[in-house]
This record gives sequence, C-alpha cells and structure tokens, in this order.
Amino acid sequence: MKVSVVIPTHNDEGTIAQTLESVFAQQVEGGFEVIVVNDGSTDGTRAVVEKFDARTRVIDQKNRGVAAARNAGISAAAGEYIALLDADDTWTGQILQKTVALLDKNPQCVAVFSDGMEVDGAGGVVNPNYVEPRCDHPPTLDEMLGGRPWPILVGSIVIRRDTLRAIGGFCEDFKAEQWGGEDTYLFLLVRERGQFVYLPEVLVRHRRREFRAHYASRLHRRIEINSAESFSNLERRFAGHLVLARLAREHFGARGNKIAEWAIDRTANELVTVGLMAMHDGNPGFARRCYRASIRYRPRMLKTYLRFAWAMLPAKISQALSPMLAPGMRRSLSGPPFSIMQDRAQ
Repeated sequence: MKVSVVIPTHNDEGTIAQTLESVFAQQVEGGFEVIVVNDGSTDGTRAVVEKFDARTRVIDQKNRGVAAARNAGISAAAGEYIALLDADDTWTGQILQKTVALLDKNPQCVAVFSDGMEVDGAGGVVNPNYVEPRCDHPPTLDEMLGGRPWPILVGSIVIRRDTLRAIGGFCEDFKAEQWGGEDTYLFLLVRERGQFVYLPEVLVRHRRREFRAHYASRLHRRIEINSAESFSNLERRFAGHLVLARLAREHFGARGNKIAEWAIDRTANELVTVGLMAMHDGNPGFARRCYRASIRYRPRMLKTYLRFAWAMLPAKISQALSPMLAPGMRRSLSGPPFSIMQDRAQ
C-alpha cells in the first residue's frame, strides 16, 4: 500500500461526501486506502461514509478531538505515506500522484506540501492562493519557528508514515474542546526530522467557515447567554494556541519563543474579536468578559482597554457618543458587521 488517506470527522454529514468523492478521483501507483475516523459524530456522518468505496475503513471512537482522531487513523495506516485531509475540504487535482512522485524521488525528504485555495461555505473562492509569495519555497525549521505559522494546509501535505510514528503523531495535549495549534506543532516536529519539498500547484480546496457559525458551533450556545459558565466554556476553546505556545517553548527552547508569542497574540486577538461580536449583537456584558480575558494575555494592548471602557458605558451614553466618532473608530469599539471581521479571525 503506497498511501493511507486519514480523514477525521465530527458531524460533517453535509460535506464529507464531497471530500470522499475528491479522494476516490485520485490515481496513484501502488494504490491507496482511506481511513475515516468517526470522532463521536451524532449526526448522519457515518451513514454517508458507509455508502462509499469498499476501500474506506471506518474507525469509531468517542469524541476526543482532531489530534486523537488523526492519531487513530495513523496507527491503523498501512501506507508508506500518510495524506491528511479534513472532512470539509476537497482535493482539486492528482495530489497523491504528484506528491508521491516527489517523495519517491527525494529519500531525504520527509514531507511534500502544495498550495491550496480557501473557499466559503457555498464553495466560492475567498483566497485563490493560501501560500503567500514570500513562502513559496520549502521552509527551514528556523523559518517555521520565526513567528506566524508557515502556510501549510492540512489537506495539502503528504508525510512519510515512519516520520509520523517517530514523532508520536499529533500531540494529544490538544483536546476536543480546544481549537487550533495541533497541526502547526506537528509540522514543526516533522520538519525537525528532515526536509520538506514544496509543490507550487493549487491542489486542495479548504473550506473557511463563516465567522459567526465558527464560534457559535464551539460555544454550543448563543453568546447572548451572559454567564461565567458560558464564558468559561468559550475561553477553553482558545486554549489550543496556549498549548502550542507551551509546547513550542518546552521542545525548542528559546528558538520557540517567536511562534509561542504569535500563539499568545492569536489567543488575545480572537478573544477581542468575539468581544466585538458580542458588542455588535448588543451584549456589552459578554464583551467585557472577553476583553478582560484578552488583557490577561496581552496587558499592553491599549486598544483593548479602550474597548473595555466603551463596553462599560450605559447604552444611552454610548449611543449619544457614537455619531461623534470617526467611522473606523466606531466600528473598532462597537463591532463591525461580521462579513468584515472574517479575515481577522484567520
């Protein structure tokens, strides 16, 4: 078996059929298998998967998160190479054929990644090239540790199975209730083991979820519920980037400081963004909780204090003052429409 395609899924009945169709359109010498890890889905995901090719193996487990789900697939894999794909993304070309050829040709290479595009929920192209021009080359480890994560989509990378098993797969410190960071950390560990090759072709369509639904799905409740419990649930969703910061410093020492700082900044910024979402929805109490939490991570961000102060004002006063503000300042304090905010969350 040449390639094992590992697809974790949790409640993706609306998208996983397209994902699997794109996989079974692949052709590669030596063949491939498909391993779908059903991570505690409660919708009709499993029934959709069962309709597909006999090469599809399904592993059922309790909801343990994407890191544990991918590890379950990697452990069961028979392929020489592992291709990762999320259950709401699709491949656009012969990614397996092209990446396998490069891995076979370059034995010192541990992984090959390609460019990809970002699409919205309706399939419209939001960003035609995920890999920026400054990053269109195989990165060194120092480049990958240099701050913002290297632009590698999970569905765009194929990795040697032996490499993944040597590093222990995905770190399961990233839990089911947390979002983000597990792929960035894995890519760092993989790059530490050997070289990458970059394939400058758009070979994956990554679905960028609509901003409001993205956070609402992780809250599992409306943000209008202004309670300590609901906010605690929300704040845990952002802990993945804090895990990334901790692991980067533990494993790489001082070399990991820049990406750790990025991860902490990301946490603080996302909390501010959800605070603005609450302000836009007329819930300054919830916004204040978000701003206070953000200040804990980044206490020197003056703008967050201004936003907190604005959220403290009685509604009549803020409404009276709002027309006096420049439009940009008004949006910065009161929360813009969320079509404007989507890019800030990426």
